Amino acid sequence: MYKNLNPRTMGMTAYSFEEVLGAAYRNGFEGIEVPAHAFGSVENAREQGRKLADMGMRWGLMMAPCDMFKVSDEEFSAAIEQWARWLERARAAGCDKAYNHLWPGSDNRDYAENFDWYHERLKKIWHIMKENGFQYGLEYQGLPTINHEFRFPFLCNLAGAMALADSVDHQIGFVFDCIHWHTSGGGNNDLYLALNNIDRIVNLHLDDVYTGESKSDFIFRERAMPNESGVIDSTAIVRAFHRKGYDGPVIVEPMSPTTDRYARMDLDAAAKEASLCLDTIFREAGVFI
Repeated sequence: MYKNLNPRTMGMTAYSFEEVLGAAYRNGFEGIEVPAHAFGSVENAREQGRKLADMGMRWGLMMAPCDMFKVSDEEFSAAIEQWARWLERARAAGCDKAYNHLWPGSDNRDYAENFDWYHERLKKIWHIMKENGFQYGLEYQGLPTINHEFRFPFLCNLAGAMALADSVDHQIGFVFDCIHWHTSGGGNNDLYLALNNIDRIVNLHLDDVYTGESKSDFIFRERAMPNESGVIDSTAIVRAFHRKGYDGPVIVEPMSPTTDRYARMDLDAAAKEASLCLDTIFREAGVFI
């Protein structure tokens, strides 16, 4: 596994990709997320890939150009075409991982209708992933405060996300986000499901909740740094993933208020703090020997 910097989840969106890449390199990150604009051209992508390789770094994941499971049919069709172009460029740069998230409910479709609707969209997404040689994963959302917003509940744990993925292709993978795992109630069942499908994990998100918060009151965009409160044991999770041979990217995803603080900090100081946090977890988990 390798330390990956995702500027979007770190409050670093005011900086250019080149600035963030420099800060990531100087502060010990081994990877960086693919730029949202996907390099602009195949030629530029190849150049960025060579630059990254010369720095001894790797790519993280590529996000979708929009919320693929929320937009209209017309917007979805346009986004599929755009994403296919982005994937071609990202592949030229050396990237081979992509993902997007699922919504845990619907106001218009009951569970069965929503499953079929997701299945059809997922087939189209998977088609362009296979064409471009990408490992693709789904991120479920386990927070009750999100789930309860919808009239009809839907997938909100790893087992549910796997059922949807398997309905299209067993090669479709998953993002394991500690917050969503912790708040979904999946517990050891979902953790061991992930560990026994480790080759399908495309990204590991480390974060924590604040002491005293109940799962039913947890606010989506408020999270703590990994192991900050100790409610979620990121070290134990990283150790388990490492022992199973996970070799993909690992990011910190604290969100507010940490990201608000990082946005006001010097870029290198923020990157250094996040890198040291991961160093500590990796060392304690036995990743660094």
